[in-house]
Amino acid sequence: MNMTQLELNRKLLDAITAEIIELTSIEELLKLGADPLGSSSENDPNEHILSELFCEAAHNSELSEKMPKMVQLFIDYGMNIESKNIPDDGDNINPLWDLQFNGDENGLKVLKILLDNGLDYKSAESLVEHIFTDMDMCDGCEIGDEWFLNSTICSLKMIMCVASYPHIMDKSEYIRECIEIEKNDALNLISFRSWNDYDYHIDISTCTNIPNRLQNATLTIKDKKTSKIMWSFLV
Repeated sequence: MNMTQLELNRKLLDAITAEIIELTSIEELLKLGADPLGSSSENDPNEHILSELFCEAAHNSELSEKMPKMVQLFIDYGMNIESKNIPDDGDNINPLWDLQFNGDENGLKVLKILLDNGLDYKSAESLVEHIFTDMDMCDGCEIGDEWFLNSTICSLKMIMCVASYPHIMDKSEYIRECIEIEKNDALNLISFRSWNDYDYHIDISTCTNIPNRLQNATLTIKDKKTSKIMWSFLV
């Protein structure tokens, strides 16, 4: 029996969030036409399964580990995130907004896969905007807290990974301004695709609104081998 688009999407979401995640089952549903950018809810047509994946992976380690291969499958079967670049009326948010919740190595791997496959600059801007929004709203700037520090640094690695792709930087004035490209050597950007080669240090002594947010904290990125400063900007 043929399934409707909504039924296929529901099965895809169920397969993604199952206790045991089978990539072969997910691929079979993609072959049948399940849409990772579609909704599984008849009451919420603006819902994105990809967004649900990012949100669920934030607290599901198995899902987080399988997320890079899963997203590659989505791309292989034609996923085009650029199609979701529609005006935000309170409901329609680009799925990349929710990738911010995956502040770990797997989230970075997913981002690189998307960028390697031509992620559009508007979608990349959605992620970067969410990262800076969360930093600007942080409560207390507990930079000594290990979880907060690791999450924040991973998010900053995401920003610099995005910035390492010329097809993004050529079109995004917003991201160029965010990372203060004119004050740095743009030739260093491509190296930030290897995010673990660098140390990220956040100096909160320059913050202008402690204790409520990281506004104007100074980020300095150094090469781990040489200790050379490779990039710096105000968060």
